[in-house]
Amino acid sequence: MSFSTVMQVTQFLECSSQLEQRKGMSINWRYAVHGPDACAEAMYIEEKGTSADPADTSVVCGCTRRLSLQDLFQPGRLGKCQGSRPWLVDRDPDGCDQNLKLLTRTATNTYFPQVYTVISLPTEEDELSRLVENLAGELAKATTVEHIAAAKMFNSKVEATLGPFSNGDILERLLRLRESAQSDLGRPPQVAEFDVFASGRGEIGHNAPNAKLYAQTVPPEQWRDKGVGVDLSAITNLVAVHRLREVSCLYGFTRFEAAPASVDGDFEDIHLAVRGAPLSQGADWLPAIEQFGEGLFVHFDETKLAEWLGRAKVKAREGKLLAGYGHWRKRFTSTPPSYPGTPYVLLHSLSHALMSEIALDCGYPASSLKERIYAFPSRQNPGAYDRCGILIYTATPGAQGTLGGLVATAPRFAALLKSALARLTICSSDPVCADHEPDDRSGDRATHGAACHSCLLISETSCERRNLFLDRNLLVRTMSDDGSELFEGI
Repeated sequence: MSFSTVMQVTQFLECSSQLEQRKGMSINWRYAVHGPDACAEAMYIEEKGTSADPADTSVVCGCTRRLSLQDLFQPGRLGKCQGSRPWLVDRDPDGCDQNLKLLTRTATNTYFPQVYTVISLPTEEDELSRLVENLAGELAKATTVEHIAAAKMFNSKVEATLGPFSNGDILERLLRLRESAQSDLGRPPQVAEFDVFASGRGEIGHNAPNAKLYAQTVPPEQWRDKGVGVDLSAITNLVAVHRLREVSCLYGFTRFEAAPASVDGDFEDIHLAVRGAPLSQGADWLPAIEQFGEGLFVHFDETKLAEWLGRAKVKAREGKLLAGYGHWRKRFTSTPPSYPGTPYVLLHSLSHALMSEIALDCGYPASSLKERIYAFPSRQNPGAYDRCGILIYTATPGAQGTLGGLVATAPRFAALLKSALARLTICSSDPVCADHEPDDRSGDRATHGAACHSCLLISETSCERRNLFLDRNLLVRTMSDDGSELFEGI
């Protein structure tokens, strides 16, 4: 290392230390090297080797003390956190007494966004309802027929749009829309989404360029192909979603650990090893985006899944998955995420298999596909599930979300399902993959049964659970042959 470089690094460390003290930032290099001992000597960085390994880089002081960057990974070596929040230029009013951890700036766990995503649902029932919904802002304070008449008189837009309709009908539609909006607030978004997609109606929403959602329940004779050789009795309906709108809102972020979503799609459980951080102080708005796309919804027969869950071999497999979850939850210092349920693991695994197969068939890149898993426990019957389904969709900026290739796979669904399941019977990592059991020695792998990057794991941007809770043994018979599969004879 040249003399000039040493001087530059020395000045950098000195300036960094002063800047950190002024701004209340967390890293104190002098404390890291000397501990509580005082020293005023200059410090510099010493590098050796060519691997860029932390062990080859040291912070050296003129008093001969040195600190390898590898030693900084030791718990407590950087001291306690002072509660500094440099992105807000303040300190946490609640303080912080946790040990600082060294985090490489380019590490994948530096930043995990907390994003709340919903799919817009149709509330209109007829032409008048659609017109009233579009004018909800102009009629926000209307509560009587007289108010509707006044709006027509003094607002030319209302008069031009709603003039031919009676004031009573307009008020009735307006109140109905308000009641519907209030009732939807009492339900988690994914429950409302499932109820709309699984309604069984021939058409859901309306087919118009400005529609937020338009879907069609595909007649069974168009997708139930008995000649394919796969049992489709566990599937109730298939819905082709021609148009949908996804709205995603960023409300915070975490470091080190991502905040997993709850089963019903409610706000993420942020009681983790780290707390969710706010985006700004006193924010009265949050950044959000809307994206349009298409999708395919698969509604499963909850009675068939209940019969499958009652099998002895399925219960044995469920016990192993629960044991793995029990080991995995120990990593959390506060309230851990709850177990999503074995039906969720089944549907999640099938969703990944279908996404990989559909990407090969429809022309969409695999990274543009997303999933929403619906597996909600019944409140009236503990242990049972009354809403089970999968939505595979694409919602991306530009043209990739609306090419129509995903909806076009609906008539070929049986063949796609058979092909996706057949691929899971043998993995290139077998027998290691098929025989994998959830354990306490493999981190996130403790939530997996037979699942690896060669068979079920996909891009984490496409998965709603960061590739957790997967097991292809629940879908098809593999080399492990434990008899817990839902689809037999594949």
